[in-house]
Amino acid sequence: MSRKNTYWSVLLVLVCCAGLVVPASAQQFLQVKGTLTSVSAGSNEIFGVDSKAVVWRYHATTKSFGKIAKASLVNVVVGGGTVSQLDEVWGLNANGDVYRFNYSTKAFDPFGNSLAQIVIGAGYEDNCHPYEIWGLNSAGNVFRYNYCTNFFDAGFNVLLTQVATGGGDVWGLTSSGQIFHYNFATQSFAQVSGTLTQISVGVNDVWGLDSSTNVFRYDPATQKFNKVGGNAGQVAAGGDGVWVVGASNDILRFDSSSGTFVQITGILESVAVGSGSGVFGINSAHQVFTFVRP
Repeated sequence: MSRKNTYWSVLLVLVCCAGLVVPASAQQFLQVKGTLTSVSAGSNEIFGVDSKAVVWRYHATTKSFGKIAKASLVNVVVGGGTVSQLDEVWGLNANGDVYRFNYSTKAFDPFGNSLAQIVIGAGYEDNCHPYEIWGLNSAGNVFRYNYCTNFFDAGFNVLLTQVATGGGDVWGLTSSGQIFHYNFATQSFAQVSGTLTQISVGVNDVWGLDSSTNVFRYDPATQKFNKVGGNAGQVAAGGDGVWVVGASNDILRFDSSSGTFVQITGILESVAVGSGSGVFGINSAHQVFTFVRP
């Protein structure tokens, strides 16, 4: 079994066992001090941004967010961490300038590129890609970060409005909702049947929403997205599970044993699903919550 499969198999067993031990009624979202407009969770790190573009880092020991000095960013993404590597943390300011978090100085260093979106996941393909870091510019051009050259490689065969990565996999959507899957062997994107407005890549599965708020899950055997639910506003997948925020801001967690979504008490506008760091959410008042299993 590969390193990738071994790691995620162990993680999935732990997550599933935890879900079996604690009844659903005892699982809930508890408020964390502070207000944020967005939050991103990885393997060990959680970062957030508030309405004034101030960046905050979550400290598990104090269960609170601490301010990152001199950082002014509108979006921060966290991911790619494993048992053997830290999460990468990157951000964008209001002009689309790219910044990278420096663990030594605890500050964000300017990187020099300009992007409209950036995503991070664990990488398994080669030494030049220990993380999968992908970005899009305002024109929809696709970029992949290369650790050997310290540059973003360009020249991909599609224009995208959304890119998503997880579990060493990469997917994207075009402006018309067409779905594309990256083929590492050919180093190009191939179209998959169907249309979506949102896509999220988990540990070993891919989820999406269409324009009618239906939830879909990709079946690799048929290479198609199958409808599994509806009336959703967001779907988010990661090592800490698959979550849906309903159109009425209700919260549901996918129960892999029954193959159905189970409602969790609470009202949120968005959720961020980590791969070990947990699940965090934000409500309409920008209050922050974290999911706990007593």
